[in-house]
Amino acid sequence: MQDHDRVARLVSTALDNFDNPGKSLASLVRQAARIASLRQDFAAQYRFQIELLDVASGAAKTDPTIDGINNNLITLLGVEDARKQVLTAYYGYERGRRMTGTENINVISIAQIEANLAQLHSVYAEYSVTDKGSSYYAHEAAIAADKQQAKLLPMIQAHSEIVEHVRQDVHSYLLLTETNLHSGKPTSSVFERGLEYVRASLAERAPAALEKFSAAEASLAAGTPEDLSHALTSTRRMIKALADALYPATGETIVGVDKVERAMDDEAYRNRLIQFAKEKLGKRLQGKVMGDALASYGKRITNLDSMASKGVHSDVTAAEAEQCVIWSFMLAADLLRIADGTSADLAPVGAPGE
Repeated sequence: MQDHDRVARLVSTALDNFDNPGKSLASLVRQAARIASLRQDFAAQYRFQIELLDVASGAAKTDPTIDGINNNLITLLGVEDARKQVLTAYYGYERGRRMTGTENINVISIAQIEANLAQLHSVYAEYSVTDKGSSYYAHEAAIAADKQQAKLLPMIQAHSEIVEHVRQDVHSYLLLTETNLHSGKPTSSVFERGLEYVRASLAERAPAALEKFSAAEASLAAGTPEDLSHALTSTRRMIKALADALYPATGETIVGVDKVERAMDDEAYRNRLIQFAKEKLGKRLQGKVMGDALASYGKRITNLDSMASKGVHSDVTAAEAEQCVIWSFMLAADLLRIADGTSADLAPVGAPGE
């Protein structure tokens, strides 16, 4: 569903410049993480994002990107499959970070590993003896320098092995992505599984919403300016149809904890979706956690509604239309997970190493 040409260009550029002198590994990892994000390949994104973090300092516990990846995986796959994806990605990270001959795992950021390796090479070079004279003092200096260099070699080797392992992982991912794009597989397997879940759930709970979602996908694929506007309009209709199925209009007015009155009539589908989430999540969540979850859903629904409205009033770019369709898909998936009790808000998955 993502912008195929944009991702293909990013992959091609990354591969073309992969071995350029001066190209840092951290930069390559960031590029791979971005490509994975654009493809909604959240398992791969997790693998590369954690490479960029100083896990030793506990950064993975507070990194909002990691938190978002976990939630997206649960939304697409459910709790158990999401946990398996995270564990597989983390074990791949651990294998590449294991120090040779030990059970120790180097969990500092890849940028710091690169910096450490450069420093080790610099110190190693400083111990090089340029005076190869035969005098006693020259001989003793050479022996001392050799000993110091010998102490550095295992550390240089250990850091070099980590760097090479991560480089190979990035290169393999880029090559595989390029192959998939060329063979007509633009989306990741994780996202495809999420699509299957949403389509099946909509078919069961909200057939009218599934019809609108399919229309949005078809319009997005057609790609003309008029079709792109239709894609945005269809996403808005999809969300309303989902609200009609999950929380049908009652005509009543409900007063929230903020003392604000909110109508539950046919047009107020945003209010109805928030009330649906509140009633479902309220059985398990309380206090600030509940408030934060509802605020997040409210903001996402409002932003999506605002974006979808653009299709009525002005021209829409392909990137905007695609973003709107993806956002509507992810929102629908989250709401469907709430409906079947498998929401990330109900059962968050913690990343290994956190």
